[in-house]
Amino acid sequence: MSFSVRSRKVCEKTSDPFVINEKKLEDVNRKGVAYKEEPAWLSLLHDQLRIALLTSISLYLRVMKLGFPSYVTELELETTRQVNWYMAGKFFIGNSPPLFGIICSGISRIVGYYGTEELNYSGQPFVDFPLVALRRFSALLGTSLVPIIYITVRSLGHSRSAATLAASLLIFENGLVTQSRYATPEIYTLFFGALATCCWTLMHKRNQESHMIKSSIYQIVTGISLGCALSCKWTGGLSLPIIWSSIVLETWNKCCDKRNKMKSIANRLFTYFLVVGVLPVMVYYYIFRFHLSLIPLAGDHDLSLSSHLRYSLTGNELEPNIAYGSQIVIKHDGTTGGYLHSHKKHFTGGSKQQEVTLYPHVDINNIWTVYKTNELWNASQPIQFVKNNEMIRLEHFASSRKLHSHDHQPQLTSKKEHSEVTAYGDKFIEDSHDYWTLKLLTDENTPSKDENLTWKPLTQKFRLQHVRGCVLISHTAYYAPPEGHNHQEVTCMAGAGTHISGWIAESSYHTQLEGMVPVSYTPMSLWNKIKESHNLMYRYSEVIYNRLRTGSGGDGTTNPRSNSDETPTKWFFKRAGLRIWYELSGFSTHLVLNPIVQRLTMISMTTYLSLLGLNAFLAQRQIKLPRYLSWLNAAGLSNIGNEFYTRSISLFFSAIVINLGCLRFIPNHTLSMSDILSSMYYGIGLVSVVTEACTSRLPALWRRVILYGTISLCLFKFSQISHLAYGGNLWYRSQCEKSGIDIDCIRFPPHPTELAEMIENSGQTSDSTQLTIYVDVVGDSQPFRYTQGEEAEADKHIAILKQSSFKKEAQAAKGMLRYHRVLPTPGITPEDAAKWSRSVLDGAVNRLNFEKERAIAAAKELKEAREKEEAEKPKKKKNKKNKKVVDGGPIMGDPVIEDSVIEDLTMEDPIMGEV
Repeated sequence: MSFSVRSRKVCEKTSDPFVINEKKLEDVNRKGVAYKEEPAWLSLLHDQLRIALLTSISLYLRVMKLGFPSYVTELELETTRQVNWYMAGKFFIGNSPPLFGIICSGISRIVGYYGTEELNYSGQPFVDFPLVALRRFSALLGTSLVPIIYITVRSLGHSRSAATLAASLLIFENGLVTQSRYATPEIYTLFFGALATCCWTLMHKRNQESHMIKSSIYQIVTGISLGCALSCKWTGGLSLPIIWSSIVLETWNKCCDKRNKMKSIANRLFTYFLVVGVLPVMVYYYIFRFHLSLIPLAGDHDLSLSSHLRYSLTGNELEPNIAYGSQIVIKHDGTTGGYLHSHKKHFTGGSKQQEVTLYPHVDINNIWTVYKTNELWNASQPIQFVKNNEMIRLEHFASSRKLHSHDHQPQLTSKKEHSEVTAYGDKFIEDSHDYWTLKLLTDENTPSKDENLTWKPLTQKFRLQHVRGCVLISHTAYYAPPEGHNHQEVTCMAGAGTHISGWIAESSYHTQLEGMVPVSYTPMSLWNKIKESHNLMYRYSEVIYNRLRTGSGGDGTTNPRSNSDETPTKWFFKRAGLRIWYELSGFSTHLVLNPIVQRLTMISMTTYLSLLGLNAFLAQRQIKLPRYLSWLNAAGLSNIGNEFYTRSISLFFSAIVINLGCLRFIPNHTLSMSDILSSMYYGIGLVSVVTEACTSRLPALWRRVILYGTISLCLFKFSQISHLAYGGNLWYRSQCEKSGIDIDCIRFPPHPTELAEMIENSGQTSDSTQLTIYVDVVGDSQPFRYTQGEEAEADKHIAILKQSSFKKEAQAAKGMLRYHRVLPTPGITPEDAAKWSRSVLDGAVNRLNFEKERAIAAAKELKEAREKEEAEKPKKKKNKKNKKVVDGGPIMGDPVIEDSVIEDLTMEDPIMGEV
């Protein structure tokens, strides 16, 4: 009988791939079964004892030395910031979904912390912050993975030996032990993903036992766990396709069985859609809603928010509508560059006129006054609100110059479709290049055709179209410091899209509207808040510029490493390492995978694919296995194609492939080597199932030898590199190089005997043992030179260097100033602005007076010339034809300069007199 027929008989009573028919399976295996029949209470007791023992070992390995290191690591900095923001109720943008931060904040509040300590850099000692308590909770979650994987393997119908093997490999997996010891979202994500998989298998087991209530409960817990995994980190969303792939396989098998009605299949599929599709999204939504309710106040990330979101937070005020004469502040909507701004500096090239840039901080130089193109507003005029498609002028409040554009090329952008934007002119210069047409935008970012639509601040986007046809825009091009202060470039671009040409008037003030109740705005809906928050989270690395972040991230001149080399496939298949913290004296923590577990996972994947392919080939050719290859049946060929093993292997195998394949689509700022641990978790499950399938026909003694031999080998390798998980033992450079792990071994100290040989071979010069490394400080990496053999002293000097660097910058950059690339420059006072405006006006008056004096002088010169010409002209006599000649008469076409004209030119100008 072929295995295809035999496997169909194993599941002849059901087509559910998760349902086990043990009696039929026992007939198939013949020489040894997946697990033996025994009383239910005895089986439960044995399972509980094993779970208790394995969990105790796991807990011990994960909670020991949690207070070491006694300072915050780079991975935990974001956690400390979020806890403090939650404590203060300040709105912020996280680099991951909020559940992890909410849980950490709750734990911190329980242990009595109230946000009193700010940790600014990795390596900073913590005093009040309950980092050890947060690490302890992470260790508990990491420990709980052991009973979860044990129950998962058992609920799939496999033996206690297979479950014990899976739990043991998980206990001694170095990467999982290391990650469980730090307060980071990865272990939370893995916990909820593993819990969802476990409940999914338990649901099918209870469904087989006709426990429908328990089955429904497990379904609901599966959906909630999936939502929680997604709410901790976006990589948790990879648990969804794992369950969905299982649903697809189950549905396909049911559809192929004619005994199943399509209506029942559709009903069950709809139930799965609600539980595994809708419920996780609802959980994610309500967690995010709760997150927003915890942070209602204006916060440190306000400069990165849209005006509508920013002014929906408690602590920000609303403004009235915009009329002619209103003084407004205009913010760019497409970037986080800030507000339309001008200052006293002039461009060094191009037109050399007054600069116009984007600037994120509050400054009087951000204010612009709205005027009509043909007149200046004054208090005697009635209020007239600005409407859509009207042509306006924007006058810089401090300097009284107009927002202007012309055919000069911008300073940074050389593309021909861009034109320079400047502040130009004064109150007496009429220039059509100061004219801009207001184009109000709809909710779909398209120009509105409603001519009666009035210009509103905060909620209404607009574009400014120049009289030459280009549109006012800004983009992420920065004027280099120190002269440019990282201000963002503003240009006028032909054919610009709305993503870079959208603007919002963030505030508006008008003297005649002072004291009036601001216009009521529709509050920003919860959905729009969530939508914008996710847009900012997705662009976190571009939007949030932390001024206290460490330097370039380079590892110095030794072992240069490119970011493009750090890929999920490298982390999974090669011996890579992630440095969490280190000291030059040789103590460090690196996240590295246990090579035994890593290789067993790859061997299991290869074995499964090879045996499955061979089995399919034999079935397709309808031939029997040759006698000299009959040993393959005992090695698992007869079991690997069995439906019982296929359903388990397909679950774990697809989980590995989905995690590896989909990690490339996760935003780079959230991706790290820690995210590969989910693949290792499912890989351990795959190893246990494939091992059972390949050894089930062997004698019991051999199966035990293989089981305990594998565990012992894994334990031995774990002990060899366990110091990298705890950081408590000294490791020398030679040991690092022999390990074969891809980490920077030059940062480990040489062994004393090696150091002595180095000194002897180099001739004992003063520079023979000098080594230069790069230390990350604020915004840079500084070279640090030390003598090998004196690493402990070097660690102290590095700690002092980092402390002074970060302390100095932390005092200058607080709150919103810390989270933007542009530091505020000294702003001018209203008095200084009045003097600046007066100086521009005085210059305009002097220019007019000079031009008037020139006109008067030219008129006098012309009159004197005419008088002199008339005086020298000879008198003409009458000719023979009696033609009459008038003496001294004017010549046709020449101007006559009268005294009244000169008097008019010398009269006081009414405009100048008013000024």
